[in-house]
Amino acid sequence: MALFSFKYIFFITIPFLILLSCNNVQDKIEIEKSASSFDIKQGEASIMQSNEKLMKAFKTNDSVGVANCFTTDAKLMCSNRPSIEGKENIMRYFSNMMRTGIKEIDLKTIKILGDSSVLAEEGTYLFSDSQKEQIDKGKYIVLWKQEAGNWKMYRDMWTSDLPSSAIEPKRITLSAP
Repeated sequence: MALFSFKYIFFITIPFLILLSCNNVQDKIEIEKSASSFDIKQGEASIMQSNEKLMKAFKTNDSVGVANCFTTDAKLMCSNRPSIEGKENIMRYFSNMMRTGIKEIDLKTIKILGDSSVLAEEGTYLFSDSQKEQIDKGKYIVLWKQEAGNWKMYRDMWTSDLPSSAIEPKRITLSAP
Protein backbone atom coordinates (compact mmCIF):
# COMPACT_ATOMS: atom_id res chain seq x y z
CA MET A 1 0.00 0.00 0.00
CA ALA A 2 2.84 2.43 0.84
CA LEU A 3 4.39 1.71 -2.55
CA PHE A 4 1.13 2.61 -4.28
CA SER A 5 0.90 5.91 -2.41
CA PHE A 6 4.46 6.81 -3.34
CA LYS A 7 3.82 6.13 -7.05
CA TYR A 8 0.58 8.10 -6.88
CA ILE A 9 2.31 11.09 -5.26
CA PHE A 10 5.22 10.83 -7.72
CA PHE A 11 2.97 10.87 -10.79
CA ILE A 12 0.95 13.81 -9.49
CA THR A 13 3.95 15.85 -8.26
CA ILE A 14 6.09 15.59 -11.40
CA PRO A 15 3.44 17.03 -13.79
CA PHE A 16 2.68 19.76 -11.23
CA LEU A 17 6.37 20.76 -11.07
CA ILE A 18 6.64 20.73 -14.86
CA LEU A 19 3.55 22.95 -15.11
CA LEU A 20 4.95 25.31 -12.47
CA SER A 21 8.29 25.62 -14.25
CA CYS A 22 6.51 26.31 -17.55
CA ASN A 23 4.70 29.23 -15.93
CA ASN A 24 8.04 30.69 -14.78
CA VAL A 25 9.43 30.32 -18.31
CA GLN A 26 6.30 31.98 -19.72
CA ASP A 27 6.68 34.87 -17.24
CA LYS A 28 10.29 35.37 -18.32
CA ILE A 29 9.26 35.35 -21.98
CA GLU A 30 6.58 37.99 -21.29
CA ILE A 31 9.04 40.21 -19.41
CA GLU A 32 11.62 39.91 -22.19
CA LYS A 33 8.98 40.57 -24.83
CA SER A 34 7.83 43.70 -22.97
CA ALA A 35 11.41 44.96 -22.62
CA SER A 36 12.22 44.25 -26.26
CA SER A 37 9.06 46.02 -27.48
CA PHE A 38 10.03 49.21 -25.62
CA ASP A 39 11.00 51.95 -28.06
CA ILE A 40 13.81 54.04 -26.56
CA LYS A 41 13.28 56.65 -29.30
CA GLN A 42 9.82 57.42 -27.89
CA GLY A 43 11.34 57.80 -24.43
CA GLU A 44 14.04 60.09 -25.79
CA ALA A 45 11.47 62.24 -27.61
CA SER A 46 9.40 62.55 -24.43
CA ILE A 47 12.46 63.58 -22.41
CA MET A 48 13.50 66.16 -25.00
CA GLN A 49 9.97 67.59 -24.98
CA SER A 50 9.92 67.73 -21.17
CA ASN A 51 13.32 69.46 -21.11
CA GLU A 52 12.00 72.07 -23.56
CA LYS A 53 8.98 72.66 -21.30
CA LEU A 54 11.25 73.03 -18.27
CA MET A 55 13.56 75.53 -20.00
CA LYS A 56 10.60 77.56 -21.30
CA ALA A 57 8.87 77.54 -17.90
CA PHE A 58 12.07 78.66 -16.16
CA LYS A 59 12.60 81.47 -18.66
CA THR A 60 9.06 82.76 -17.96
CA ASN A 61 9.47 82.47 -14.16
CA ASP A 62 6.90 79.66 -14.02
CA SER A 63 8.08 77.56 -11.09
CA VAL A 64 4.84 75.52 -11.17
CA GLY A 65 5.55 74.63 -14.81
CA VAL A 66 9.10 73.59 -13.86
CA ALA A 67 7.80 71.47 -10.96
CA ASN A 68 5.28 69.76 -13.27
CA CYS A 69 8.23 68.18 -15.10
CA PHE A 70 8.94 66.17 -11.92
CA THR A 71 7.17 63.19 -10.34
CA THR A 72 5.25 63.77 -7.13
CA ASP A 73 7.95 61.85 -5.22
CA ALA A 74 10.90 63.46 -7.02
CA LYS A 75 14.17 64.41 -5.39
CA LEU A 76 16.76 67.06 -6.33
CA MET A 77 20.33 66.36 -5.29
CA CYS A 78 22.32 69.54 -5.91
CA SER A 79 25.86 70.08 -4.73
CA ASN A 80 26.51 71.73 -1.38
CA ARG A 81 23.01 71.27 0.04
CA PRO A 82 20.70 68.58 1.41
CA SER A 83 18.38 66.79 -0.99
CA ILE A 84 15.12 68.55 -1.83
CA GLU A 85 12.21 66.13 -1.78
CA GLY A 86 8.71 66.37 -3.22
CA LYS A 87 7.17 68.39 -6.00
CA GLU A 88 6.05 71.24 -3.70
CA ASN A 89 9.57 71.77 -2.30
CA ILE A 90 11.06 71.52 -5.78
CA MET A 91 8.66 74.22 -6.97
CA ARG A 92 9.73 76.49 -4.08
CA TYR A 93 13.41 75.80 -4.76
CA PHE A 94 13.14 76.81 -8.42
CA SER A 95 10.98 79.84 -7.56
CA ASN A 96 13.69 81.06 -5.20
CA MET A 97 16.40 80.19 -7.72
CA MET A 98 14.64 82.46 -10.24
CA ARG A 99 14.68 85.29 -7.70
CA THR A 100 18.45 85.03 -7.23
CA GLY A 101 19.08 86.29 -10.77
CA ILE A 102 19.22 83.03 -12.68
CA LYS A 103 16.90 83.64 -15.62
CA GLU A 104 17.69 80.84 -18.01
CA ILE A 105 18.61 77.17 -17.92
CA ASP A 106 20.06 75.60 -21.03
CA LEU A 107 20.09 71.78 -21.03
CA LYS A 108 22.04 69.69 -23.54
CA THR A 109 21.37 65.97 -23.51
CA ILE A 110 24.42 63.79 -24.18
CA LYS A 111 22.96 60.32 -23.79
CA ILE A 112 19.74 58.55 -22.78
CA LEU A 113 19.59 54.89 -21.91
CA GLY A 114 17.30 52.53 -20.04
CA ASP A 115 14.17 50.48 -20.50
CA SER A 116 10.41 50.71 -19.99
CA SER A 117 10.76 51.05 -16.21
CA VAL A 118 13.40 53.78 -15.92
CA LEU A 119 15.44 55.99 -18.23
CA ALA A 120 18.71 57.71 -17.38
CA GLU A 121 19.73 60.98 -19.01
CA GLU A 122 23.25 62.37 -18.99
CA GLY A 123 23.80 65.97 -20.01
CA THR A 124 25.24 69.41 -19.43
CA TYR A 125 23.62 72.58 -18.16
CA LEU A 126 24.26 76.29 -18.29
CA PHE A 127 22.63 78.81 -15.94
CA SER A 128 22.63 82.42 -17.12
CA ASP A 129 21.25 85.77 -16.02
CA SER A 130 18.96 88.17 -17.90
CA GLN A 131 21.93 89.55 -19.87
CA LYS A 132 22.80 85.96 -20.93
CA GLU A 133 25.94 86.07 -18.77
CA GLN A 134 26.99 82.66 -17.48
CA ILE A 135 26.34 82.11 -13.78
CA ASP A 136 27.15 78.40 -13.65
CA LYS A 137 27.77 75.44 -15.92
CA GLY A 138 28.14 71.77 -15.23
CA LYS A 139 26.80 68.29 -15.79
CA TYR A 140 23.76 66.36 -14.65
CA ILE A 141 22.20 62.92 -14.41
CA VAL A 142 18.43 62.52 -14.32
CA LEU A 143 16.50 59.34 -13.68
CA TRP A 144 13.13 59.41 -15.38
CA LYS A 145 10.08 57.29 -14.65
CA GLN A 146 6.55 57.28 -15.97
CA GLU A 147 3.81 58.94 -13.97
CA ALA A 148 0.28 59.15 -15.35
CA GLY A 149 1.57 57.97 -18.74
CA ASN A 150 4.29 60.64 -19.06
CA TRP A 151 8.04 60.42 -18.48
CA LYS A 152 8.93 62.75 -15.59
CA MET A 153 12.05 63.49 -13.60
CA TYR A 154 12.29 61.18 -10.59
CA ARG A 155 15.85 61.91 -9.44
CA ASP A 156 17.80 64.97 -10.61
CA MET A 157 21.44 65.44 -9.67
CA TRP A 158 23.79 68.12 -10.93
CA THR A 159 27.20 69.48 -10.11
CA SER A 160 29.12 72.52 -11.29
CA ASP A 161 32.19 72.42 -13.48
CA LEU A 162 33.35 75.73 -12.01
CA PRO A 163 35.60 75.92 -8.97
CA SER A 164 33.58 76.88 -5.91
CA SER A 165 35.44 80.21 -5.72
CA ALA A 166 34.14 81.14 -9.19
CA ILE A 167 30.47 80.79 -8.28
CA GLU A 168 28.95 83.74 -6.49
CA PRO A 169 27.32 82.31 -3.38
CA LYS A 170 23.56 82.53 -3.66
CA ARG A 171 21.23 81.41 -0.92
CA ILE A 172 18.33 79.50 -2.33
CA THR A 173 15.95 78.52 0.43
CA LEU A 174 12.68 76.64 0.52
CA SER A 175 10.63 79.58 1.76
CA ALA A 176 7.22 80.14 0.17
CA PRO A 177 7.29 81.92 -3.23
